[in-house]
Amino acid sequence: MSALDIAQYALAEAESGSRLRFNLPIDHWSPSSLSMLNRCPRQWQERYLHGRKERPGEALVVGRAVHAGVEENFKQKVETHDDLNIVDLLDWYMEVGWDQVLAEEAEDPIWDNPVSKARDRGKAMLSEYHNVVAPRVQPLSVEGNVSVDLDAYVPVVGRYDVIRSSSVIDLKTGKTKVTKPKEAWRIQAAVYSEAEEKPVEFHNASITKTGVISIVTPLEAETLLVHPSKDERAELRRTIRALATWAVFLMEAYGPDEPWPTTGRFHTWACDYCGFRGDCPAWKGAS
Repeated sequence: MSALDIAQYALAEAESGSRLRFNLPIDHWSPSSLSMLNRCPRQWQERYLHGRKERPGEALVVGRAVHAGVEENFKQKVETHDDLNIVDLLDWYMEVGWDQVLAEEAEDPIWDNPVSKARDRGKAMLSEYHNVVAPRVQPLSVEGNVSVDLDAYVPVVGRYDVIRSSSVIDLKTGKTKVTKPKEAWRIQAAVYSEAEEKPVEFHNASITKTGVISIVTPLEAETLLVHPSKDERAELRRTIRALATWAVFLMEAYGPDEPWPTTGRFHTWACDYCGFRGDCPAWKGAS
C-alpha cells in the first residue's frame, strides 16, 4: 500500500468537524510510548500492536535496581521522616532488591559485564544518591501513576518516582553524567506538570566504566528543574495530540500488520538500540 497523506485526513477532519476514528488497541499512552512513536513508528507497532518485547539491556536492569533501593528508603520516609541507615539499605539491595528486579524480568537481560559487576555498579550509585540527595528530600508519595487528559484520544499516564511538596522528582541513571534534560523528557515534564501543578526535578545518577560516580540534581545544574510555562504546555499538548493522531492515521493507512514507516533509520542512534532491527524492512539487505 502506498503511503497516504495525513493532510488529507486533517482536511477531512476540519470539514466534517469530527476526529479520526480511534482504532488503536491501547487504553492509555505513556511518555515513553509517545517518545518511541516519534522515534520510529515501526518500533512502536512491534511493541504495542504485536506485543513484542525487547530484551532489556544491562543499563535498564541496573537502573531499575537503583530505583528499587531509592523507593525502599523513601516509601518508609513518608511516615518516619527519617532515612534508612545506609548499611541496612545496601544490605537490602544486595540480599533482596537486586534479586527481585532480576526475577521481574521476563526476558534474559543483555549483560555488558559480569552480573556481579553490574549489581555492584547499581550499589555504588544507590549509595551515593542516598548519601548526597536523600537527606534533603521529604517525600509525600513514592512510585505512583498520574493520568492526564491531553486530548490524545486516551489518557496519558506517567509513572513518577517521588512527589514532594515543592516538586515532582524523576531519577535517571546511566553511564554518562547528564546536566540538562533530554528533549524526550519534556513529555514527562508536561504530564507531571499537568497532573500536579508542580515543577519537575530531574535527578541523574551515573557511573562511568572506570567507576567514577556523579550525582546531578537542580542544585548542581539548574536546567534540570523543568517547569513548562502555560504556552509551553499548550504546545506540548498540541504536539502530543499530533503524535496520537499520527498513530491513528498510520493504523488507518497500513493496518496492524503491514510495516509502519521505519524512521528510526534516520535517527542518530535509535536503530543501534532496537531489538526489532533483525527483521526490520529498513535493514533488509543492508550492508
